[in-house]
Amino acid sequence: MKKIVLILIIANLFCNCETKKQKAELKKTEFYYPRISNFKTDSSLVKIYLDSIKNYGELIKIADQIACDGKEPLLKFENEQTDFNLIIYKECSELNDIVDFSDRNVISIENETIIINDDTEKTLDSLKSILENHILNPKKVFDYSQNIEKALILYYQKSSYSSKNIKSQLIQIATEFNDLNAKHSDSLPLKIKLSDYPYIRIQIPPLPTN
Repeated sequence: MKKIVLILIIANLFCNCETKKQKAELKKTEFYYPRISNFKTDSSLVKIYLDSIKNYGELIKIADQIACDGKEPLLKFENEQTDFNLIIYKECSELNDIVDFSDRNVISIENETIIINDDTEKTLDSLKSILENHILNPKKVFDYSQNIEKALILYYQKSSYSSKNIKSQLIQIATEFNDLNAKHSDSLPLKIKLSDYPYIRIQIPPLPTN
């Protein structure tokens, strides 16, 4: 009888160890954007769970209401290995504030396209190199940000664009950024602003002819 009890105790201890090991293995990595330091005082952050909404139109509406309440939208999304926490920039539409961003400090993402400026577009496959140029600008190229802290991604999609597709793109952006950030001691910020409107190209009229 004592042997049976001892075997049961050992088996129970083994099962507990395996359960703890499995839980440890299942624990997800967490990332915070722009930086983890932005989350030290989180009283103004209001969570939006990306999986709980339908499309970009709903995301914009919720984020706008949060901004109009004087709060900051915190977008939360995940995959099997990672939890992502992204503070997204959004102005309140009711205030009609005009925010002037320098063109060089902004790249835009719409549909499956990265817009650098009126003349230059790239596919999302180019995201890795574009992020490095945009945030770090090692060669000081005129078309990219001249300041790490001012580098901004303007994100826009049509209202019907599904949250599933948004999630896929944001995970791609975050993953490429994480690889870049790891090479720089996790010192870089990832700043994403939701836009109500698509990219507007400025048409320059032709010079008058004599």
